[in-house]
Amino acid sequence: MLTLVKDVDVPVQPAAPPSKPRSRQAPRQRDYNRRRFLGWLRDEVAVLRSVGLGVREIAVRLDIEEYDVLAFCPKPKESVLRRSLPRRAVEALLHGRHASLGGRTIAKRSRHLVEIASAYTWEELLSEPGVGTVTASEVRLWLEERGVTLRKSEGE
Repeated sequence: MLTLVKDVDVPVQPAAPPSKPRSRQAPRQRDYNRRRFLGWLRDEVAVLRSVGLGVREIAVRLDIEEYDVLAFCPKPKESVLRRSLPRRAVEALLHGRHASLGGRTIAKRSRHLVEIASAYTWEELLSEPGVGTVTASEVRLWLEERGVTLRKSEGE
C-alpha cells in the first residue's frame, strides 16, 4: 500500500572538496597487506600449535576455518627417530678417529654409526675436520634421540 509523503525541505550540505590523489611511493603501515596478514596468521597458528592447542581450538580463537588451520600448521615429523644426520657429520664419523670401532668397511661402519658417535667427546668431535659447533650439536641431538650421549671429557 502506498502512502502520501509530504515534501520536507532538507538543507543541502555543500560538497566536500576533492581529495588529493595519494602518491604511489610507499604503502602505509595501516594499509591492508595480504602477504603480511598471511605471514602473521601462519606465525599465530604455529605458536598456538606449539602450545598444544588442537585444530578446532585454534580455528575458534583465530576465527578461521579448520581447513585453513591445517593449511598453516607446520607438518609434523613422521617419527622422532627419523631425523638423519647431515652428510658432513656422517662423513666425519665414518672417517674419523673412532671409525675403526664400527668395522673395516664403510658399510659396516654405517651400520654401527651410533657406537662410533658415542665414542667421541665434545672436544674430539669438534676437532674432526669439517665439524663445527652446529654439526656437533646435530650429532649430539641425534644421539640423544637414540638414548645415547657423547662420552664425558676427562675433566668432567
